Amino acid sequence: MMGLRLGDSVVVKPGTRDPDLEIDIGGWQGRVEQIYDGGTVLIRWDSITLRETGVEIAIQCENENFDWEVMTLDTTAIETTTSRDTIAAVRRMADVLTAEMMDDPRLDAEQD
Repeated sequence: MMGLRLGDSVVVKPGTRDPDLEIDIGGWQGRVEQIYDGGTVLIRWDSITLRETGVEIAIQCENENFDWEVMTLDTTAIETTTSRDTIAAVRRMADVLTAEMMDDPRLDAEQD
């Protein structure tokens, strides 16, 4: 994807699947946090995506040792879009989900 810059808002193209959880992530949105050689980018999910995926996905990721706030994707799986929130809103939603997970019995406390 030509012209992609750090901080750009992107949306995942329909039909794209998370390679780890094997779920459809089409429509998820976030901001480009890193651009790597080889055509991949690190995306930090926006607050709306975090809220919609919810604590269930966050717990599943935590238990599998995956980071639920970010994902590396090929640039062919995303396209630029308009931002739907602020960076402060992302931090607040991540804090809310982290707090919800703390007392959830599904969270495997044995894993760091």
